[in-house]
Amino acid sequence: MSRLFVSLAHLIIILAAAPGFTVGDLEVKCEDSQLTVKVGGDLLIRCHYHFEDESSVTSFNWVKMETMGIIYNSTMNNSSLGQQDPSYRDRAEVWNHGMLKGNLSLRLKNVTLSDSGTYMLSVISPSQSYEMMIPVGVRAIGEQPIIHFYVTDEGVPILVCESSGWFPEPAVTWENGLGLQMTKYAQTERINSTDGIIHMKSTISLDHGHIGNYTCTMMDHNLNEAVSFVFVILIAGSLWNIVIGAAGTIVFSVILAISVYWSW
Repeated sequence: MSRLFVSLAHLIIILAAAPGFTVGDLEVKCEDSQLTVKVGGDLLIRCHYHFEDESSVTSFNWVKMETMGIIYNSTMNNSSLGQQDPSYRDRAEVWNHGMLKGNLSLRLKNVTLSDSGTYMLSVISPSQSYEMMIPVGVRAIGEQPIIHFYVTDEGVPILVCESSGWFPEPAVTWENGLGLQMTKYAQTERINSTDGIIHMKSTISLDHGHIGNYTCTMMDHNLNEAVSFVFVILIAGSLWNIVIGAAGTIVFSVILAISVYWSW
Protein backbone atom coordinates (compact mmCIF):
# COMPACT_ATOMS: atom_id res chain seq x y z
CA MET A 1 0.00 0.00 0.00
CA SER A 2 1.47 3.34 -1.02
CA ARG A 3 1.82 6.31 1.31
CA LEU A 4 -0.60 8.23 -0.94
CA PHE A 5 -3.25 5.55 -0.46
CA VAL A 6 -2.75 5.63 3.30
CA SER A 7 -3.08 9.42 3.32
CA LEU A 8 -6.31 9.33 1.27
CA ALA A 9 -7.71 6.57 3.42
CA HIS A 10 -7.01 8.70 6.47
CA LEU A 11 -9.50 11.31 5.15
CA ILE A 12 -12.41 8.90 4.71
CA ILE A 13 -11.95 6.44 7.55
CA ILE A 14 -13.91 7.00 10.74
CA LEU A 15 -11.70 7.81 13.71
CA ALA A 16 -12.38 6.31 17.12
CA ALA A 17 -11.25 7.79 20.43
CA ALA A 18 -12.15 4.67 22.42
CA PRO A 19 -10.06 1.48 22.33
CA GLY A 20 -12.84 -0.38 20.51
CA PHE A 21 -15.30 0.61 17.76
CA THR A 22 -17.79 -0.94 15.33
CA VAL A 23 -18.52 0.13 11.76
CA GLY A 24 -21.40 -1.82 10.28
CA ASP A 25 -20.50 -5.48 10.61
CA LEU A 26 -16.80 -4.70 11.12
CA GLU A 27 -15.64 -4.56 14.73
CA VAL A 28 -12.10 -3.67 15.83
CA LYS A 29 -10.89 -3.56 19.43
CA CYS A 30 -7.54 -2.76 21.04
CA GLU A 31 -6.90 -3.61 24.69
CA ASP A 32 -5.04 -0.38 25.52
CA SER A 33 -5.86 3.24 24.63
CA GLN A 34 -2.18 4.21 25.14
CA LEU A 35 1.06 2.44 26.02
CA THR A 36 4.45 3.11 27.59
CA VAL A 37 7.54 1.00 26.85
CA LYS A 38 11.23 1.08 27.83
CA VAL A 39 14.08 1.52 25.40
CA GLY A 40 15.41 -1.89 24.37
CA GLY A 41 12.17 -3.66 25.24
CA ASP A 42 9.37 -4.96 23.02
CA LEU A 43 6.23 -3.00 22.21
CA LEU A 44 3.05 -5.09 22.08
CA ILE A 45 -0.21 -3.49 20.89
CA ARG A 46 -3.03 -6.02 21.34
CA CYS A 47 -5.77 -5.56 18.73
CA HIS A 48 -8.48 -7.86 17.32
CA TYR A 49 -11.13 -7.59 14.66
CA HIS A 50 -14.42 -9.37 13.95
CA PHE A 51 -16.30 -9.34 10.65
CA GLU A 52 -19.39 -11.35 9.70
CA ASP A 53 -17.88 -12.25 6.33
CA GLU A 54 -14.19 -12.91 6.99
CA SER A 55 -13.39 -13.38 3.30
CA SER A 56 -14.52 -9.83 2.47
CA VAL A 57 -11.79 -8.24 4.64
CA THR A 58 -9.16 -7.49 2.02
CA SER A 59 -6.20 -6.04 3.92
CA PHE A 60 -4.82 -4.48 7.08
CA ASN A 61 -1.80 -2.36 7.86
CA TRP A 62 0.07 -0.71 10.74
CA VAL A 63 1.48 2.79 10.15
CA LYS A 64 3.50 5.27 12.24
CA MET A 65 1.54 8.51 11.90
CA GLU A 66 4.41 10.96 12.46
CA THR A 67 6.34 9.66 9.46
CA MET A 68 3.58 7.73 7.63
CA GLY A 69 6.11 4.88 7.57
CA ILE A 70 4.53 1.48 6.96
CA ILE A 71 5.33 -0.86 9.84
CA TYR A 72 3.41 -3.85 8.53
CA ASN A 73 1.18 -4.19 5.46
CA SER A 74 -0.65 -7.35 4.43
CA THR A 75 -3.69 -8.75 2.66
CA MET A 76 -5.79 -11.31 4.48
CA ASN A 77 -4.99 -13.93 1.84
CA ASN A 78 -1.30 -13.17 1.50
CA SER A 79 1.17 -12.41 4.29
CA SER A 80 3.56 -10.37 2.12
CA LEU A 81 4.79 -7.23 3.86
CA GLY A 82 4.58 -4.88 0.91
CA GLN A 83 6.30 -1.51 1.17
CA GLN A 84 7.63 -1.80 4.71
CA ASP A 85 9.73 1.05 6.10
CA PRO A 86 13.35 -0.24 6.38
CA SER A 87 13.59 0.86 10.04
CA TYR A 88 11.01 -1.81 10.97
CA ARG A 89 12.57 -4.65 8.99
CA ASP A 90 13.15 -7.76 11.15
CA ARG A 91 11.59 -5.93 14.12
CA ALA A 92 7.85 -5.96 13.35
CA GLU A 93 5.51 -8.94 13.41
CA VAL A 94 1.72 -9.31 13.43
CA TRP A 95 -0.47 -12.21 14.53
CA ASN A 96 -2.81 -12.31 11.55
CA HIS A 97 -5.69 -14.71 11.02
CA GLY A 98 -3.37 -17.42 9.76
CA MET A 99 -1.99 -17.85 13.31
CA LEU A 100 -4.92 -16.79 15.47
CA LYS A 101 -8.15 -15.76 13.78
CA GLY A 102 -9.00 -12.10 14.24
CA ASN A 103 -5.71 -11.21 15.96
CA LEU A 104 -3.91 -8.23 14.42
CA SER A 105 -1.68 -7.49 17.42
CA LEU A 106 1.61 -5.77 16.59
CA ARG A 107 4.92 -6.62 18.25
CA LEU A 108 7.84 -4.27 17.66
CA LYS A 109 11.19 -5.53 18.96
CA ASN A 110 14.14 -3.60 20.40
CA VAL A 111 12.31 -0.28 20.79
CA THR A 112 14.26 2.99 20.50
CA LEU A 113 13.33 6.58 21.38
CA SER A 114 12.44 7.23 17.73
CA ASP A 115 9.63 4.66 18.02
CA SER A 116 7.66 7.01 20.26
CA GLY A 117 4.51 8.35 18.57
CA THR A 118 1.04 7.37 17.36
CA TYR A 119 0.41 3.98 15.75
CA MET A 120 -2.51 3.47 13.37
CA LEU A 121 -4.14 0.12 12.58
CA SER A 122 -6.27 0.10 9.41
CA VAL A 123 -8.63 -2.76 8.51
CA ILE A 124 -10.13 -2.56 5.01
CA SER A 125 -12.90 -4.33 3.10
CA PRO A 126 -14.53 -3.42 -0.25
CA SER A 127 -17.39 -1.66 1.54
CA GLN A 128 -15.89 -0.50 4.83
CA SER A 129 -12.68 0.85 6.27
CA TYR A 130 -11.70 1.40 9.88
CA GLU A 131 -8.68 2.73 11.72
CA MET A 132 -7.55 2.75 15.35
CA MET A 133 -5.01 5.17 16.87
CA ILE A 134 -2.76 4.09 19.77
CA PRO A 135 -0.33 6.65 21.30
CA VAL A 136 2.96 5.08 22.44
CA GLY A 137 5.51 6.70 24.73
CA VAL A 138 9.09 5.43 24.94
CA ARG A 139 11.16 6.03 28.08
CA ALA A 140 14.78 5.27 28.98
CA ILE A 141 16.13 4.37 32.43
CA GLY A 142 19.62 5.78 32.90
CA GLU A 143 22.81 4.19 34.13
CA GLN A 144 23.59 3.58 37.77
CA PRO A 145 24.52 6.99 39.21
CA ILE A 146 28.02 7.66 40.48
CA ILE A 147 28.90 10.12 43.27
CA HIS A 148 32.17 12.06 43.10
CA PHE A 149 33.61 13.58 46.28
CA TYR A 150 35.91 16.55 46.79
CA VAL A 151 36.68 19.22 49.41
CA THR A 152 36.76 22.93 48.57
CA ASP A 153 39.60 25.25 49.60
CA GLU A 154 37.36 26.36 52.46
CA GLY A 155 37.14 22.76 53.70
CA VAL A 156 33.51 22.14 52.62
CA PRO A 157 32.84 18.58 51.38
CA ILE A 158 31.04 18.46 48.02
CA LEU A 159 29.16 15.48 46.54
CA VAL A 160 28.40 15.36 42.80
CA CYS A 161 25.93 12.69 41.58
CA GLU A 162 25.86 11.95 37.82
CA SER A 163 24.00 9.53 35.55
CA SER A 164 23.52 9.28 31.75
CA GLY A 165 20.99 7.58 29.50
CA TRP A 166 17.67 9.07 30.67
CA PHE A 167 14.52 10.05 28.83
CA PRO A 168 12.61 11.96 29.91
CA GLU A 169 14.29 13.78 32.80
CA PRO A 170 14.10 11.76 36.06
CA ALA A 171 13.31 13.06 39.52
CA VAL A 172 16.49 13.47 41.61
CA THR A 173 16.46 13.25 45.41
CA TRP A 174 19.08 13.30 48.18
CA GLU A 175 18.73 11.72 51.61
CA ASN A 176 21.08 11.36 54.55
CA GLY A 177 21.62 8.35 56.79
CA LEU A 178 18.94 9.56 59.21
CA GLY A 179 16.32 9.49 56.48
CA LEU A 180 16.15 13.28 56.23
CA GLN A 181 15.48 14.77 52.78
CA MET A 182 18.31 17.04 51.57
CA THR A 183 17.10 17.62 48.01
CA LYS A 184 16.34 21.30 48.63
CA TYR A 185 20.05 21.91 49.27
CA ALA A 186 21.11 20.38 45.95
CA GLN A 187 21.64 22.03 42.58
CA THR A 188 20.46 19.75 39.76
CA GLU A 189 20.91 20.25 36.03
CA ARG A 190 20.14 18.30 32.87
CA ILE A 191 22.47 18.09 29.88
CA ASN A 192 20.87 17.03 26.59
CA SER A 193 22.78 15.04 24.00
CA THR A 194 22.27 15.19 20.24
CA ASP A 195 20.35 11.89 20.24
CA GLY A 196 17.83 13.09 22.84
CA ILE A 197 19.35 11.17 25.75
CA ILE A 198 19.62 13.18 28.99
CA HIS A 199 22.62 13.36 31.33
CA MET A 200 21.79 14.35 34.93
CA LYS A 201 24.15 16.12 37.33
CA SER A 202 23.25 17.01 40.93
CA THR A 203 25.61 18.75 43.36
CA ILE A 204 25.22 19.14 47.11
CA SER A 205 27.50 20.75 49.71
CA LEU A 206 27.77 19.30 53.21
CA ASP A 207 28.34 22.38 55.34
CA HIS A 208 27.54 20.73 58.66
CA GLY A 209 28.00 17.23 60.08
CA HIS A 210 29.18 15.64 56.90
CA ILE A 211 30.16 12.30 58.46
CA GLY A 212 27.57 9.66 57.54
CA ASN A 213 25.56 8.20 54.66
CA TYR A 214 24.28 10.17 51.67
CA THR A 215 21.99 8.62 49.04
CA CYS A 216 21.42 10.06 45.58
CA THR A 217 18.36 8.60 43.84
CA MET A 218 17.12 9.11 40.27
CA MET A 219 13.60 7.88 39.52
CA ASP A 220 11.16 7.55 36.63
CA HIS A 221 7.79 7.82 38.39
CA ASN A 222 5.88 6.71 35.29
CA LEU A 223 7.68 3.35 35.18
CA ASN A 224 8.11 3.30 38.98
CA GLU A 225 11.80 2.45 38.58
CA ALA A 226 14.74 4.06 40.34
CA VAL A 227 18.49 3.69 40.71
CA SER A 228 20.62 5.03 43.55
CA PHE A 229 24.12 5.45 44.91
CA VAL A 230 24.99 5.48 48.61
CA PHE A 231 28.07 7.44 49.66
CA VAL A 232 29.46 6.91 53.17
CA ILE A 233 31.96 9.28 54.78
CA LEU A 234 33.46 7.26 57.64
CA ILE A 235 36.16 9.58 58.99
CA ALA A 236 36.56 13.31 58.47
CA GLY A 237 38.35 16.24 60.07
CA SER A 238 41.63 14.34 60.33
CA LEU A 239 44.53 13.25 58.12
CA TRP A 240 42.44 10.25 57.05
CA ASN A 241 39.36 10.61 54.93
CA ILE A 242 37.84 7.25 53.95
CA VAL A 243 34.79 7.15 51.74
CA ILE A 244 32.71 4.15 50.63
CA GLY A 245 30.24 4.24 47.75
CA ALA A 246 27.62 1.61 47.02
CA ALA A 247 25.41 1.53 43.94
CA GLY A 248 22.03 -0.13 44.10
CA THR A 249 18.54 -0.36 42.67
CA ILE A 250 15.90 1.21 44.89
CA VAL A 251 13.19 -1.24 43.86
CA PHE A 252 15.06 -4.13 45.47
CA SER A 253 17.37 -2.19 47.82
CA VAL A 254 20.28 -4.32 46.61
CA ILE A 255 23.92 -3.21 46.79
CA LEU A 256 25.46 -3.96 43.42
CA ALA A 257 29.00 -2.67 43.86
CA ILE A 258 31.33 -1.26 46.49
CA SER A 259 34.28 1.04 45.85
CA VAL A 260 36.76 2.63 48.26
CA TYR A 261 38.02 6.18 47.97
CA TRP A 262 41.23 6.96 49.88
CA SER A 263 42.75 10.42 50.13
CA TRP A 264 45.20 12.30 52.29
